[in-house]
Amino acid sequence: MPTEVEQLRDLVRDYWAGRDVICPKHPGVKMTGSFVHTTYADHVFLTCPRGRETITIGQRPRQMQFDRQQVEGMVENLQRGDANLCYRCQSKLEMNAEENPNTGVTDYTFTCVRCFSYGRWIGREAKIGVGNPKRAAS
Repeated sequence: MPTEVEQLRDLVRDYWAGRDVICPKHPGVKMTGSFVHTTYADHVFLTCPRGRETITIGQRPRQMQFDRQQVEGMVENLQRGDANLCYRCQSKLEMNAEENPNTGVTDYTFTCVRCFSYGRWIGREAKIGVGNPKRAAS
């Protein structure tokens, strides 16, 4: 069962991608949506035609998918015990890690609790700078 942050992340990701946004309370029903640009509180406004529920998702800053290097940095921070914050808005990140017991490979998903930006890393451990002599020398 996805958390509320994961559910909102997926709804707004589908909206920005131009895909159908399916109502979480009424499976199979497509929600209508619009982006509302205001001075201080840009947001995506979604409405379910069946139950008339509305969902307002703040989008300042707008959701984006983190670059691979950014997500690798988050995993490396996690391995060192450092805190992770969103690169966009400096808010807390919700992290989900699922390890495959057969392979030892972990699937990390990071989601910002404010702007719903997200990133995914699948691997054993992050190795930023390894094999790059320019980074190792500096």
